[in-house]
Amino acid sequence: MHNAPLPTGCRTLDALLDGGLRLGEILLVFGERGSGKTSLALQVSSVAASLGMGSVIIYSEGRFPIRRLSDIAGSDWTNLSERIWVLEVKHFEHQDSIVEGLESELPGGVRLLVFDSITGQYRAGLGEHNENIIVNKMLNRQLAIIKDVSARLGLAVLITSEVKDIPDGSGTAPVASTILTYWSERVLKLERVYGAIRKASALRPEPVREALMMLTSRGFIAASDGNG
Repeated sequence: MHNAPLPTGCRTLDALLDGGLRLGEILLVFGERGSGKTSLALQVSSVAASLGMGSVIIYSEGRFPIRRLSDIAGSDWTNLSERIWVLEVKHFEHQDSIVEGLESELPGGVRLLVFDSITGQYRAGLGEHNENIIVNKMLNRQLAIIKDVSARLGLAVLITSEVKDIPDGSGTAPVASTILTYWSERVLKLERVYGAIRKASALRPEPVREALMMLTSRGFIAASDGNG
């Protein structure tokens, strides 16, 4: 598994990502609420654990959905849970502190770092113009540290972000898209289609590729694997 991509657990996504997440690279996943960002983050963490790799999940959306993770992990949850560490972010300054001490605090054997979402507390910290300059600088510095640590230690990184409307009405983009896309080698957009069907669009690297899949209680599966 050394230097090989870390699979997502969904063959459709693995095909879009050329095999999965790459060690030393950042994958940005963005989409509206309910598109499956957290499910994908938990699914990849579960897969990493099943391959003997440790994962650190930094979660900024309130209480961590431990039951969702156990559902995705399935019958091997007890064993897999020993390789997954979770930190809950209380506010943006707390997130900054976590990132600052990231390298020294990583448990042994960790090969996957997840931030879900990296912009949740960032948005809460936005205010007046001068405050926004400071917050943006902090977020950019956080991404620079994450990128440096991931490249030097050989970590796969998955960061998620909420979306904002593009002013010209052409669709949506990640929150803080300039900062996030600058540091991310790969960018994946998730969209709800109908019911359990989701569309995944691999926007970077080009060319853009799209595919449909299903979001289930066990995470994402190829659309052709469903019953409907």
